[in-house]
Amino acid sequence: MLPALSSSRLKLDVGDLFHETLKIWGETEQARLNFIRTDLEVCLALADVAETKYNMGHREQAARTIASAEKGYSDILRFFYQARGMTPEIEKELQSKFRQVRERLDELLQRLG
Repeated sequence: MLPALSSSRLKLDVGDLFHETLKIWGETEQARLNFIRTDLEVCLALADVAETKYNMGHREQAARTIASAEKGYSDILRFFYQARGMTPEIEKELQSKFRQVRERLDELLQRLG
């Protein structure tokens, strides 16, 4: 037999559940933003590696490294479009970082011809 629940106890549990859900949602979105920031930095690091390979005369290796950075860029862009609840400041920061990565990759692609 199930224990009886009073209506006030039920309301408290629903309220607690709602607040816990909001907390988890916020933590998930923060983790998503941190992931985006980190992955953008990885893309920039790959661009640096590709440039070094290019400067050493290893064009094919540079092209493969740029391809990896391009894939990372397109993957992380999808995560960015899925993000919710960003402040205008965070959105502006991330858009700026995306532009920086895109410009860097385009510069390297142009050098590779």
